[in-house]
Amino acid sequence: MGAYPLLNYIPVAALAGIMLVVVIHTFKWFSLTMLLSCKPKSIREKLNLSSKIPRWEVAVIVVVTVLSNWPSGTNIAYAVFAGVALCSIHYAWMSGKTFHAATLEDGDTKYYDISGPLFFTSSNRFLKMMQPDNDPAKVEVRFSDSTSVMDFSAMDMMNKIATSYKAKGKKVVFSSMNTHSQKIIDKASQLMTEIVFEDSDTELEIEPVMDPLERKLYAEAGPVNEEEIDIHCDDQAGVSPTRYG
Repeated sequence: MGAYPLLNYIPVAALAGIMLVVVIHTFKWFSLTMLLSCKPKSIREKLNLSSKIPRWEVAVIVVVTVLSNWPSGTNIAYAVFAGVALCSIHYAWMSGKTFHAATLEDGDTKYYDISGPLFFTSSNRFLKMMQPDNDPAKVEVRFSDSTSVMDFSAMDMMNKIATSYKAKGKKVVFSSMNTHSQKIIDKASQLMTEIVFEDSDTELEIEPVMDPLERKLYAEAGPVNEEEIDIHCDDQAGVSPTRYG
């Protein structure tokens, strides 16, 4: 602040030059090539571009760049906020697509084995999968290691499922839930009165079926030969099997 009067002695052209140098070195020039990398494969081959950038990321780059300068009244802060919001929406949408469920019937019990995050984008999908009218008197929803209750929408969905089965004189139990899921359900226990769950340490009566996505990946990988299994021995860590191919 005290050196402000000294700026009067610096030529305006010099200040403008400094600003231009800062802009030139701050701008990520390789991002211009990224804009072309979102084109279809046929166009990328003509331009000799081997990399592929998701079109959504390119769209975010364009939106942030435009909002930094237009319309009047916006700046880089608004642009960054908009970019973060768009990326968050896209991430939530794509995460919802990783949710999968498989069913298995054993005697008078039907099992729903679910995997993937359980939150507002996937809760409605899972609600539509349940069949309280056709399912037997006992239903068990088993959470995989990758499944976790993330928000209120997921808890509300679970409560609706339990209520609908109870109205039919049936019982649904959510089992193999991790600590995080149990904690947030316990905190909302006064609102979610119908949810009955078991922790992840409870022994399963029957082994869960393989998740549909995992089954597809294993099918594409093909059978495993003994030559494909290699055991690496670490002097300190012990023995751990590793699969190749």
